[in-house]
Amino acid sequence: MAVARKAKSASKRTAVKVSKEVQALLNGQPTGVVTPTAGQSIGDVAMQIAREHQLKTYSILVDGCKVTTEGASKPLAGATSIEIFAKETRG
Repeated sequence: MAVARKAKSASKRTAVKVSKEVQALLNGQPTGVVTPTAGQSIGDVAMQIAREHQLKTYSILVDGCKVTTEGASKPLAGATSIEIFAKETRG
């Protein structure tokens, strides 16, 4: 009976989903945190941050690594930070 109890508690742990916050940075300065929704891509989150700060042209770094155009379609979930570098500050 103890084995069945362990298996039941293990299945409960995997069913619980914890939303993970991602640190948002703009030109190296922290601007807050974002909580990506299920399936939200790196590009979607970056565009949201850029619009909030009225940026048109920017580069993206996720966990310190530059994101390419192809990489922007990947989900942000699992990352610890997203950083936007403004190339042009005029909106």
